[in-house]
Amino acid sequence: MSQLATQIEPLIPRDTYPVLRVTVEYFLRGAEVLSQVNDDVVASLVFMTLWHGQMQAPSRGPVGIRELSRKLGMPYETVRRHARTLVQRGQCVEEKGGLAVPAAVMRSAPTASMLRRIYVNVVRVLRDLSRIGVARFSLGSDRPVRSTRLTKEQTVIGIIGTGLLLTGYRELRKFAGGDLMKGLVFTAIWTANVKHVTNTAAAGDRGILEDSQRLPVSALAMSRSLRLPYETVRRHADALLKEGQCVRVGRKGLVVMASTHRRHVPTSAAAYHIVMSFLAELRNAGVKV
Repeated sequence: MSQLATQIEPLIPRDTYPVLRVTVEYFLRGAEVLSQVNDDVVASLVFMTLWHGQMQAPSRGPVGIRELSRKLGMPYETVRRHARTLVQRGQCVEEKGGLAVPAAVMRSAPTASMLRRIYVNVVRVLRDLSRIGVARFSLGSDRPVRSTRLTKEQTVIGIIGTGLLLTGYRELRKFAGGDLMKGLVFTAIWTANVKHVTNTAAAGDRGILEDSQRLPVSALAMSRSLRLPYETVRRHADALLKEGQCVRVGRKGLVVMASTHRRHVPTSAAAYHIVMSFLAELRNAGVKV
């Protein structure tokens, strides 16, 4: 371990790495939800941001492109271009002052299905956070989704979980220099490297796992888990290799080394606090976690 890492790691919360190891699975599963909202990831994020705002405050007015750009942490022209696509597809409408999701779309089966999938994913991550001892998810909040309609509490959980997704993806884009897909591939590599530890009862070692505990993963396996084209995953994996963010272990696949995680300790600490804010928001909403 480097001297810098020795100085920094004790300053971050003790549960930072177990929390990250179980929570990043939530963001990877969320990528599948995005792909079902729209075939373009950025357009999906724009739509989800609009939808999330309207679910939080149904009486609020349209949202301008500049505000959306700020919320997403994306360039104005990028957001404007993808918003135009959403308007053409009828997923949002232009109104005085900005964009909004039409009432018919808000009530539609695809939108309800998106919220149900997010809710199910939130329940899964809350179970994992409870397993590692940083949450106490109440069984009363764990009622199965038996119909197309969520209960009031389930809806609240889904809406807050959507906020976590949007915040996480904004931070992941920032980490990857604005390229969300590269950030997702990086996350998929290191998550797969330590999945055997993540799935243990107490999420194993509470620090950065050493290289001897990491298992390589192939681009093909990541393509399947992310449900992305193989060439897309391979291209981003090659870019990560050139940047030194991961290494290739013969024909076995790719590994994000412990030394790489030690370079990103401040980013890990920031991600931990995002998850803690998510739990606090659920508690403030009356959910027992």
